[in-house]
Amino acid sequence: MDQPNQNQSLEQLLLKIYENTEKTRKYILWGRVMSFIYLILIILPLILAVIYLPPLIQNIVAPYKELLGDDPKAKNLLQQLDKLQTGGLDLEGLMK
Repeated sequence: MDQPNQNQSLEQLLLKIYENTEKTRKYILWGRVMSFIYLILIILPLILAVIYLPPLIQNIVAPYKELLGDDPKAKNLLQQLDKLQTGGLDLEGLMK
């Protein structure tokens, strides 16, 4: 008599353990899915930035290169002004 009751209680315990195991498995699965989504949300913009930002920055900075002294004409003018201060003036060089 005691054996059937014990088997039934063991089956109920096993069923509860199985339900909790399934909940835990689903929780872990969704945790992995969310971590993958977070990873994509961080890595994807970085990859796109590496691809698209350099040309965009070059287009933005291009008009200001002359003001920054990165333009060859501006460098030539600065060299000619330096020569003028040291005593020599090259008018043909200024016209280039």
